[in-house]
Amino acid sequence: MTAKKNVKTKGNRGERIVTLIVGVFIVAAIILIALDWKQVKNVLSKSNLELTLVALLFTVVSYFCLSFGYVIVNKVFSIKVGWRELFEVGLVSTALNNILAFMGAAGHSLRVMLMRGHKVEPGGIMAASVFHSYLNNIIMFVFPVIGLVYVLISHRVHGGTATIFAILAGILVLIIAIATVIMLVPKIRSWVLHVVSSLWHRITRKDITPFITDLDAALSNGVTAMRRNRSATIILLVLMSAFWAFSAGALWFCFSALGKAPDIGVLFCGFGIGIIAGNLSMIPGGLGVQEASLAGVFALLGTSFTQAALASILFRVVYDFIPFLLSLLLYRQLMRRKKKTTS
Repeated sequence: MTAKKNVKTKGNRGERIVTLIVGVFIVAAIILIALDWKQVKNVLSKSNLELTLVALLFTVVSYFCLSFGYVIVNKVFSIKVGWRELFEVGLVSTALNNILAFMGAAGHSLRVMLMRGHKVEPGGIMAASVFHSYLNNIIMFVFPVIGLVYVLISHRVHGGTATIFAILAGILVLIIAIATVIMLVPKIRSWVLHVVSSLWHRITRKDITPFITDLDAALSNGVTAMRRNRSATIILLVLMSAFWAFSAGALWFCFSALGKAPDIGVLFCGFGIGIIAGNLSMIPGGLGVQEASLAGVFALLGTSFTQAALASILFRVVYDFIPFLLSLLLYRQLMRRKKKTTS
């Protein structure tokens, strides 16, 4: 009886979270329209919303690239789970991450939960997930760096703004370097994980040292295997780059659906900064923060603020909400399969 109540409680809690997020998003859209209704009408009157279907197609391809990359990482890390299930887990966790995540926590947790029935150690599952996220985030930071350099070279910004953009590009490069050192240098990675374990123990009073030890060992073995398997590494980097390229392409078509789209350099700059700002915010999925950042940066670089704001909202619907709702069907299948495996 208690178990049933817990399941219902978790289900109701999940539904409330999703309802809250959708509600906040709708309210934000209504406020935006109310503040500048004349310009919104002007943008919508010139819109070609059929291009939204192309944006949706780019979204499908980007999700496929990231999920297939997750499959490759797990195979190289010797996670003995079938290709199809790994792909489905990668797809569902990506859709969840884009809606509810803070720093990827939701996706990592879901992957561990869905794959534990295969007698795979949690440390190994987490290691593959962390390495996959590491590569994904590194390339995510590369895109705005390319955009920022383009904006600076093309003299689209001047004075203090140019200085801020140059500093931001330098910070992003520094973050890429630090993350790479932590991931690829065993002694530094072990020290960082030890610090994480100590902080977790102080905050929660729970000892996760065995899990951290397994995670560190699995990462060491996986990174070594990845270095030996150069073809898998190259394919993985291509897939991750394609993921972000098609994601940016989806945003470009959202702009095109509402008027003139920015050029590629400006697109990479605004897209990268907006996505990073959303990921680093304390709000699930960066809701509101991502949209405001995208609109602000694109407006700074010469795009109409109204068009940029509407495009960012349309992008959220196409890229996050539609895939998330569709992934719920796949999530149910995975949960049923998990119950059969564990029973």
